[in-house]
Amino acid sequence: MDKQTMRLAFKARRQAMSEAECNERANALCANILASKTYVEAKSIMAYLAMPKEANLDALIAHALKVGKKVYVPVCISKTEMVAAELTSLDAVTIGVLRIRIPKEPYACIAPTDLDLILVPGVAFDTAGGRMGMGAGYYDRFLADVPAERCVGVAWDTQVVSESIPMDVHDKRLAALITDVQSLQFK
Repeated sequence: MDKQTMRLAFKARRQAMSEAECNERANALCANILASKTYVEAKSIMAYLAMPKEANLDALIAHALKVGKKVYVPVCISKTEMVAAELTSLDAVTIGVLRIRIPKEPYACIAPTDLDLILVPGVAFDTAGGRMGMGAGYYDRFLADVPAERCVGVAWDTQVVSESIPMDVHDKRLAALITDVQSLQFK
């Protein structure tokens, strides 16, 4: 299966999930991340504010803010670049260019290499650290200089495949993957 066909198939699979199933899976996913050593030890994390039916991290973000972690989320500032903007509250958001929730301005930013943990979304993941994003390359560019051990994929378990995902030379491999069902380490 080529990359575009796989991307479309996995987007359709995610869209077919019910809201109730997404909410149930989100609770299990957040619990698995909260239990991870990487999350527990991180002082600054980058999460994301999920699109509908995407693996939702709102409960994790709320926990991180409550326990005093610095939380950052992606904000697309051009057609090729995103920044990590500080999120101080799940209520202090607006809708950004790609119809994704983003922090209200003004917000502070942090360099990708200064983050302790980056939770990376995707359309599909394989069991060797491969990731397929939405196709615009925002995360691959953002993560280019970040050590792999700080990059953890986050997804519903139905987004994980055993066969290798087609990867280009610039695609970033991840050190781990956490789903609503399992946690995998790759390095």
